[in-house]
Amino acid sequence: MRIIIPTHGRVNQQRTVSELPRELRSRTILVCPQQERRRLACLDDDIEVVAQPDANMRIAAKRAWIVQFGLDRGYEKILMLDDDLVFATRKSPDDTGLRPIRGKELLREFDRLEEKLGREWPHVGFGARQGNDKLEEVGWQSPGRMRCVLAYFLPIVARECKFDLVELRQDYCIALQLLLKGHPNAIWQTTVVDQKHDAPGGCSTWRTVEMSDDEAEKFANLFPQYVSVVERDYKGLPRKEVTVQWQKALRDGQRNRGRLFVC
Repeated sequence: MRIIIPTHGRVNQQRTVSELPRELRSRTILVCPQQERRRLACLDDDIEVVAQPDANMRIAAKRAWIVQFGLDRGYEKILMLDDDLVFATRKSPDDTGLRPIRGKELLREFDRLEEKLGREWPHVGFGARQGNDKLEEVGWQSPGRMRCVLAYFLPIVARECKFDLVELRQDYCIALQLLLKGHPNAIWQTTVVDQKHDAPGGCSTWRTVEMSDDEAEKFANLFPQYVSVVERDYKGLPRKEVTVQWQKALRDGQRNRGRLFVC
């Protein structure tokens, strides 16, 4: 399983890369604008750095290009990671607290994703730190929300998904498309990721609240039976977010897929 990290505007700090043990960095590829390639290549000799074809690509187009890039190289399994992640895991089976996880221990968790990923489970990932302490049971959850850590089985994902339906929340959109085709995902909730938003660059260079609100409405209009828009307040700043009915999407997808097989 190749690890591919799309990145933009973060030539001085690659937080996700710094969290990975050498065994994972040796199979990691950074995808960046051409003008950033040389500086990123100096950060770590173990990591391959590839320039995207268009320096102005936004994240949805970049993810679509990465999928095709993986297919062209003959990869079956890829893991797309956001570039601003830190990792944590449950302290014990009976403790909802989290502790940092690195090195060989983190390597085993990545191996767990790779083993799960395939035709039966074509999209898997780690859970999010936020809300993890509220989960009474961890381990594998299906279906669930996928973000930041996106492991894809390319023969299915490339065939079944369109990456250009939305500009933002494309991770949700891809997961929903796959569920509606009857392909379950699996989220490993014992180990989770957290995003650190203190570094400049990334989507912050072009994303605005107004754009995010518009994209939330667009996503809901594309899938009105499964996606709804909710208003939330973040430190006095109102913003639109989406709620997705993952369970309903998978039930409907598997029902429809079964009908196709019968025919």
